[in-house]
Amino acid sequence: MFALQFDQLDRQAELRTNPNQLRDLAQQDSSFIVPVHRQQLFTQGDNLLWLSWSQLQNQVGTIEDKHLIYLGQINLETGTKHYFSYRLTQPDDLIQQAENAELQGLRQLFPVLSEADSYLANVATGIEHWHNTHQYCGYCGHATYSKLAGFVRQCSNSDCSKEHYPRTDAAVICAITFEDKILLGRQAQWPEHRYSVIAGFVEPGESLEQAVAREANEEAGLTVSNIQYVGSQPWPFPQSLMTGFTAESSHPEIKLKDKELEHAAWFTRSEINELKESGQLILPYKYSISRTLIEQWRKH
Repeated sequence: MFALQFDQLDRQAELRTNPNQLRDLAQQDSSFIVPVHRQQLFTQGDNLLWLSWSQLQNQVGTIEDKHLIYLGQINLETGTKHYFSYRLTQPDDLIQQAENAELQGLRQLFPVLSEADSYLANVATGIEHWHNTHQYCGYCGHATYSKLAGFVRQCSNSDCSKEHYPRTDAAVICAITFEDKILLGRQAQWPEHRYSVIAGFVEPGESLEQAVAREANEEAGLTVSNIQYVGSQPWPFPQSLMTGFTAESSHPEIKLKDKELEHAAWFTRSEINELKESGQLILPYKYSISRTLIEQWRKH
């Protein structure tokens, strides 16, 4: 199973309408708050820096409701725990005051975080990025403000008052095969020898299956059929939902039509094994859905 598939978080959306209740909840001993700044999380070593209300208050002074986001609760054998994130505007103060505190991105943290913490980190950075990029109303241009525990931003212009909700970009990712081979490609900016399956964003008016067929044609000049859904993975770089598929190509000829890939080729299972062993092929991170699609094919 790839990362970010944690089902035990109860987001308790019904509590978002009562900021006073959430503020009281955040101050309980069973509540923990992780500071976030520009899609990076505060850590101590390989662990998220979970702070109590008083610890956060000692670090930042006044705790403002507009920066406090309720992530949800997890019921454990030891009791129920509540989790929040806090959007920091002045991260240097906390780094200087908290012992061994540092900012780290999710790509560095995924291999070492627990299943629960990786999921909470994903939610925290995703909503924080949305706040950072929606400071102004897209209808009238006035400033927006946070409400409903950080899951809505509302226009401050009384003549507009539009509510804005977090958005997730739909994307498809697909393992395309032809006979006993799988298609792998690479983009020019990737690390040397890094290859993966094809992926792309869903365009307006498009179904997921149509997006798979279009991306296969645009990136590799392939016509595909038997498109089958496999699973999905939230992908917070910055705010996507990766929907995974398998598909079969009707022919082996590859043509890089949109030049998004600098190289693509068909690989057998034995070729992948040999190239991986020699260091001439690097597959995607183990926690990614792209790696899962490749590994499922390799084990088939």
